[in-house]
Amino acid sequence: MSELLALGVSHKTAPLDLRERLSLTEGRAASALRELTSAPGIHEAAAISTCNRTELYLIVSDPVEAESTALGVLTRQAEIRPTELLGHLYSLRSEDAARHLLRVTAGLDSMIVGEAEVQGQVKRAYELALVEVPPGRSSTASSAPPSTAGGRARAETGISEKGVSIPSVAVELARRALGDLSDRRVLVVGAGETAELVARALVRRGVRTVFVANRHYDRAIGLAQRFGGSAVRFEDLPEQLKAADIVVTWRRSSALDMSRRDDSPR
Repeated sequence: MSELLALGVSHKTAPLDLRERLSLTEGRAASALRELTSAPGIHEAAAISTCNRTELYLIVSDPVEAESTALGVLTRQAEIRPTELLGHLYSLRSEDAARHLLRVTAGLDSMIVGEAEVQGQVKRAYELALVEVPPGRSSTASSAPPSTAGGRARAETGISEKGVSIPSVAVELARRALGDLSDRRVLVVGAGETAELVARALVRRGVRTVFVANRHYDRAIGLAQRFGGSAVRFEDLPEQLKAADIVVTWRRSSALDMSRRDDSPR
């Protein structure tokens, strides 16, 4: 008899630096799924990895053995010792695992309750899992993906009425503090998924001057071009910080830090 097993960490259980190390890009996620589904007793696997969580969902024959296998896969991918996850990792089974997945998809387990990005992230995780199902192995493709439940939650309740997300909340705080943002000079440090969401939210609020700094200059160029901004080389960051009205960056104590320069003449 098969059982659903969920294993992972989130913003509720692990600090940002640990979540970053456990984060699975699409390539790493595909590799992890192949390793998991090649293990005896693990029939199917899916991985959800965002800035706030990395979770594995498995259909297994033996939850205890599968949990040990999954832990090994996670720690090898992150190049950390299993003991570093003590007190941070959670494991859920059967109905508890299914309930947790539905809460995640609906935005109930997010840092900002009701945020919408996670539904798309769960849908992509589901699609990747279907691609990585081994030939001849049974699949949940015939059943409704979890994102369907997320869509119902948003359609049938008021949870997403304000369209909230971490980036949108941060930008709204900046608007309240500074007023009209259209003439503000914004520096985004980083070029990952959250940086892109922040840049999009800023442009929607009328920001016309966006600079993107990243250790990998080509990634800074790619993000800046999508929003009509300019890329900044990391070595030029000190000068750009002096000129910025708003700086968006990451820090270990919280997911997103959007600060203003009080000494700015603008």
